[in-house]
Amino acid sequence: MVSDKRFTSFSSLLTGALITLLSLILGGCSFATRQSTLDPKGPVAHVQNDLFWVTVYVCCAIFVIVAAALFYAVWKFRERPGDENKPMPEQGHGNPLIEIGLIGGSIFLLVIIAIPTLDAIWYTHELPTDTEGYEKSKLGVWYGGDIAKDERDNILEINVYGWQWWWSFEYPQLGITTANEMVIPVGKVIKLNLRSEDVIHSFWLPKIAGKVDLMPGRQNWMWIQADETGHYYGQCAEFCGEAHAYMLFRSDVMTDEDFTNWVKDYQAGADAPEGFAMQPDKDKPDPTAQDDWTAWSKAVRKNPESLPDSAIHEGAALFMGKGQCIVCHAIDNSPAQGQSAPNLTKLAQRKSLAAGIMDNMDDNGEIDPDKQLDNITNWLARSQDYKPGNLMYYRADAGLRNLKYTGVTYSKLQKVGIGKEQFIKAGVKQVLADEIAKNPNEDVTSVTAYVLKKRGLDSVELGKISGLAEEAGSHDSASALTFADIKQLGLDTEDITGLGIPQELVAAMAQSPDKRISKIKADVPVPLKLTRNQLIRTTEDLTDDQFSEVSNWPSREDYRKIAMFLQTLK
Repeated sequence: MVSDKRFTSFSSLLTGALITLLSLILGGCSFATRQSTLDPKGPVAHVQNDLFWVTVYVCCAIFVIVAAALFYAVWKFRERPGDENKPMPEQGHGNPLIEIGLIGGSIFLLVIIAIPTLDAIWYTHELPTDTEGYEKSKLGVWYGGDIAKDERDNILEINVYGWQWWWSFEYPQLGITTANEMVIPVGKVIKLNLRSEDVIHSFWLPKIAGKVDLMPGRQNWMWIQADETGHYYGQCAEFCGEAHAYMLFRSDVMTDEDFTNWVKDYQAGADAPEGFAMQPDKDKPDPTAQDDWTAWSKAVRKNPESLPDSAIHEGAALFMGKGQCIVCHAIDNSPAQGQSAPNLTKLAQRKSLAAGIMDNMDDNGEIDPDKQLDNITNWLARSQDYKPGNLMYYRADAGLRNLKYTGVTYSKLQKVGIGKEQFIKAGVKQVLADEIAKNPNEDVTSVTAYVLKKRGLDSVELGKISGLAEEAGSHDSASALTFADIKQLGLDTEDITGLGIPQELVAAMAQSPDKRISKIKADVPVPLKLTRNQLIRTTEDLTDDQFSEVSNWPSREDYRKIAMFLQTLK
């Protein structure tokens, strides 16, 4: 009896503790968080929220009934003192009526869930063309800007492109493209065309609509409508690689008038740095913003002294030049017309940076210029720390890491305390370390030590010979080209050597004139090279400021100047 009392006391204590813990947990819950699906702000979100609660109510009813039956059975048929001597009760093997009733009840409950589920699927998978709201959503009814006549009876469409790990929003009817922040008018039906540029992503704007996947090679779509103006948060909801958790986006919902003004401002593009303007002439009596940019670019190349001595102009020149930013990014009107990274036109108007992971707003929801400047500078200088794997840093042909590890010479490394000893510790062979030291002013990734290697023409060399043959006259495909074919076109060994083809390979081709040059191999001197990973291991202790001394890596001050330029894109 004593043990039973102790067990009862312990059970009561445990139950009380669980209730207290549950109360504390539930006390911290809120339906109004910034990505809560339980705080719907659009018709699609409302339908999905209603379906969720129907499912919750049905499941709760099932839970209560089953839990009550279980509690009743456990309590009524619990073991009592003296029951140990009683015989085992008669065992049953099922009751057909009960089983049929349970099956029928389960089907009934599933039907209760299935009906609103199917209704929600049909509702979200068809444009609501038969509603009054759809008619009011046609561009010709509400949009105050210029629009093509054949688009006046259409609703606004936005092409949403998912990239690793950012978003592009294209407005084809309006001729503008932005990134990571989608702007839409309030109360209008909008069609989103969902496309992926690499792997599977999932578009999710919780308070306005549910999730739909973006799949390579598949043209998915969805429609949305926001009932209230405001700043909304979304993200990718499908694992898409190492930076998936940092693939966020924002959406600003505006009034019709504010949206029209935003579009007109965006269509104007970006002005040249600090109002730089082209002087009118007879060919350009009324220069456009694009003409201003062209004149600015020409001044940077040919007469930089004519430009104002300011950090903004220096930052713009770094962006367009040494920083290689224009390889990937676009700024409307400017020479920057890259297509594989976010469009930066009107970047300073955006309330976040780096696909939503860096917030530019103050406590009142307004853009804080100082915070924005710091965010842009930090992102440029240390993007690999904020978003692992991001292509702005790691892209093979144009990533910032290339700047960090190019232009490095042995003489520069010695100034920051790195010599042959550090190379050998990083796994570089002694013979290569010695060769690097012998050529102190040469890039350490292409030092002039040579080894003999049996090799044939690579694709670049083969392409050069093929191109030269094309200039001389018609010929078969490059893979079938022989040295005899080349001679018939009037070319000789000097012509081929002049293309940078090693003499040993040219001699081997001449010795076998009827053999395809793509099959020719010879013992050719090949320069030893320090691999990227060897250089990374050797320099892993250097700071960013030290890298700016020994390589093409811009200094933090340079990045701040670029940030100051980008902050003028309003």
